[in-house]
Amino acid sequence: MTDSVRIKRDLEAFYASEAHDRDSEAWLELGGTARVPESPSSLYFIDRKVETALAMAALPRDARVLEVGCSFGHMSFLLAERFREVVSVDLSAESIDLARRRAERYDVGNVRFEVADAERLEQFPDAGFDGVFSFSTLRFCPDPARAAAEMARVTKPGGKAVADVPNKDCPWYGPLKRLVGVTPHIHDQLFTAAEGRALLERAGFREVTSRHILFTTKRVPTAALPIFKLADSVLEAMPGVRGWSGIVMASGRKP
Repeated sequence: MTDSVRIKRDLEAFYASEAHDRDSEAWLELGGTARVPESPSSLYFIDRKVETALAMAALPRDARVLEVGCSFGHMSFLLAERFREVVSVDLSAESIDLARRRAERYDVGNVRFEVADAERLEQFPDAGFDGVFSFSTLRFCPDPARAAAEMARVTKPGGKAVADVPNKDCPWYGPLKRLVGVTPHIHDQLFTAAEGRALLERAGFREVTSRHILFTTKRVPTAALPIFKLADSVLEAMPGVRGWSGIVMASGRKP
């Protein structure tokens, strides 16, 4: 078994376990909307990612977009509110099943969920999408460059791709995580802003830019969230300091 196959099987098992924990009618009803139920800090974290990605992509509302790595649909249903058609894919069949059931439960008809490997988007033709989004996925790919190349292949000329990666320069991913007893995610990879931009540039995207966002983590207690929101607004605007943020988001245009 190659390292790539082993990593993907480990990730499939990890997310199958997460899906199993949520496989119930009660979870499907939770929240009362299609949006995946989360803590207030997680919802804020997800909202900030999607808002930033939409701003960087600047795609029209009638766009057809692909989301690479969708899990249960955390970002998918937000994208579906913004675009004419969303196709969301994930390596985990169990996650895709939950996302489909949530879409059916709340009658969200403009998003389609499919099982696919980010590094092999073979079921999609060249230049089939106006834009591609990938949230917290390239970090887990054994070959993130190949995944970025696939994103470029399926993007129409003139279309945009946006992807986020964990910031290698952020202290949270090193000493702070260990200090508070948080176990690092399996097979995780960190990237500097330059490395995040380089992934898209090597894939063939042009006009590549990046932004540093979020000093807040999903684990922030709800009572402390207003303070962290304020910290984000201040620290993300500070040259130098913003380079320590948790997330680097990069975007580029296909020529």
